[in-house]
Amino acid sequence: MDIFQALPAQWQDESTRLVFRLAQPSDGATFYPQWKDPVVARQLGMVPAASLSAVQTKLGYDLGQAQIGAAGRYVVVKSGRPVGIVGFNDIDQTDARTEIGYEVLPEFQGQGLGQRIVAAMVRQAWGALSLNRVSAGVLPDNLASQKVLTHNHFIQEGRLRQFQRIGDQLTDLIVFSKVKNLDA
Repeated sequence: MDIFQALPAQWQDESTRLVFRLAQPSDGATFYPQWKDPVVARQLGMVPAASLSAVQTKLGYDLGQAQIGAAGRYVVVKSGRPVGIVGFNDIDQTDARTEIGYEVLPEFQGQGLGQRIVAAMVRQAWGALSLNRVSAGVLPDNLASQKVLTHNHFIQEGRLRQFQRIGDQLTDLIVFSKVKNLDA
């Protein structure tokens, strides 16, 4: 993939049969109920969404980032229904790396979807995106997300102390990674 090349509008992971399509502002209604919840927003490393309009604006911005290959937010679809949303954040083609984020909607949690989604994201990063390193930052108390990453053979690299501001509080972040040439 060339630098500044648009990300694919949609892709399907053959192993999981999950479809990943670029999130559109109209998807805001699906994710706003979660993103306005203070507990969920904190786990995602953000402040609660102020309004549906704010979520739609964010998704519109993310769509623009995908058009230049800088980042991409995808709705995960299973059997025609959205089951989550994921992101390839800060795609760096020069250094062949990205950071991922992922969220499974509450009614689909506890079914192993998070593990399958992350595995599909790694395959996409290493394959179509031609990246070598995939990383994820997780809050220390988000044990479910840490379990998803370790299940997918991510290595815990360390703890960034008071690294991320959420609201008015600086929080630590645990960094995990998976490197194609080392952890495949």
